[in-house]
Amino acid sequence: MEFRPLSNYVLIDYEDKQEEKTKGGIILTDFNRERPQQGIVVAVGKGKRSPITGERIPTVVKVGEKVKFAAFSGKDVKVEGKEYFLMPETDIQGIIEE
Repeated sequence: MEFRPLSNYVLIDYEDKQEEKTKGGIILTDFNRERPQQGIVVAVGKGKRSPITGERIPTVVKVGEKVKFAAFSGKDVKVEGKEYFLMPETDIQGIIEE
């Protein structure tokens, strides 16, 4: 199965930390853990249409780029059992170049 986002949506594979422990040995659950704020672009939509001209405005980010986004951006989606974030390109704050 292949997932192809529509419009200006971007599918992001985020870097999920495994089990986290405090110095005292307390295991932090997903509820206590901070949500990831960066990841790798896995799939990109064709772009949003201009409301004035109707022409498609292509997305800027490309598959394989590492991006930074706000802590609560996007929605959690599951594709073939793996979790990703799906968000509009406008929620992405920047591309991380290494």
